[in-house]
Amino acid sequence: MSYLDDGLLRKPLKVACIQIASGPDKTQNLGKAREKILQAASEGARLIILPEYFNSPYSTAKFREYAEPLSASLDSVKSPSFVVLAQMAQDAGAFVVGGSVPECDVSSHIYNTCVVYSPLGELLAFHRKMHLFDINLPGGMSFHESDTLSAGKQITIVNLEGYGKIGLGICYDMRFVEPSTIAARRGAFDLVYPSAFNTTTGPLHWELLGRARAVDNQVYSIMCSQSRDSHSSDPAWGYSMVTDSMGRVIAGTKESEDIVYALLDPETIKQKSDSDSDHPSEKA
Repeated sequence: MSYLDDGLLRKPLKVACIQIASGPDKTQNLGKAREKILQAASEGARLIILPEYFNSPYSTAKFREYAEPLSASLDSVKSPSFVVLAQMAQDAGAFVVGGSVPECDVSSHIYNTCVVYSPLGELLAFHRKMHLFDINLPGGMSFHESDTLSAGKQITIVNLEGYGKIGLGICYDMRFVEPSTIAARRGAFDLVYPSAFNTTTGPLHWELLGRARAVDNQVYSIMCSQSRDSHSSDPAWGYSMVTDSMGRVIAGTKESEDIVYALLDPETIKQKSDSDSDHPSEKA
């Protein structure tokens, strides 16, 4: 018998990845996100995902400037992105995974934070990126999120009423197996990763990691990237994609702005779990 329970995903779920690029104007970024979310909802998507840092430039020098507080009582002046995301979800009548937003807490720590809102505009959960992207590559490429950001400490699993649970990670989190394994063991039918891989790491590892996380855990994985901005000093890879529990890429796009749609089917997960008598990690 598989380590997964039957019925992880209770009914078919149409999902959408919004692949867009962010710029320096936060209001414009939010407006574009809203337009695309409503478009996806009009096509029947009930789980809609935005990319990492969808509201701000991807720059350690800018994260503090664009950071917003996340609290039970949101202020549209201090926290416009969170307020608008809640309204987007309500207007779309869909679950919205709000990519990620630079978040500041009461101690002035800055986090890379993903929020999830219900179709009623209720905050269901937030995930702070656990594994910060610090890298030095031959040829001079260097980027250190830890220069500005603090790391989150919690694995985040969200219940989508009527459908089941999803596990959340942000970009670099997907390189670490343990959080995804824990999410799957706790009943997640899908692993969702708002991301912004660049054109150095993207061609090497992007598809490999998305398919690996799905096969490792016998669930779906969704990787939602920013689109590629040719004028950026560190352009995103793009290629948002959805992978099923068999490791097949069932929907995807290339580098340009786009919306990726996929239908998640409970039978796909059930067939995969039935075909594997044991999960590899449980074999002696």
